[in-house]
Amino acid sequence: MRKPKRSETAQRRIRRPFSVSEVEALVQAVEKLGTGRWRDVKMRAFDNAKHRTYVDLKDKWKTLVHTARISPQQRRGEPVPQELLDRVLLVHAYWSQQQARQQMKHHSVTRLLLSDGCKG
Repeated sequence: MRKPKRSETAQRRIRRPFSVSEVEALVQAVEKLGTGRWRDVKMRAFDNAKHRTYVDLKDKWKTLVHTARISPQQRRGEPVPQELLDRVLLVHAYWSQQQARQQMKHHSVTRLLLSDGCKG
């Protein structure tokens, strides 16, 4: 028995570009919640947007960070206001720093626990 093709079993989702207001809502939610909490971002800012999954939001954030880092001449697709892209870079830098601090703290605690365990 052959395996059914994807087109026979399920429709592919229609690609819907993010509007500027959706990008604004995404930036605001990430400012408050940080990256890595995409389900919370979805519930906070996109709860009524059934066509947006938390994975869509994560992917869009990754694309926004990339877009903000490249020159305007290299950008394509729906234009995002520079003010929003500037916020994306600030928020990305802030949460990246927070994550690095958490990792350092975790590694320090782990080292401390390991060194205490060796004395016992």
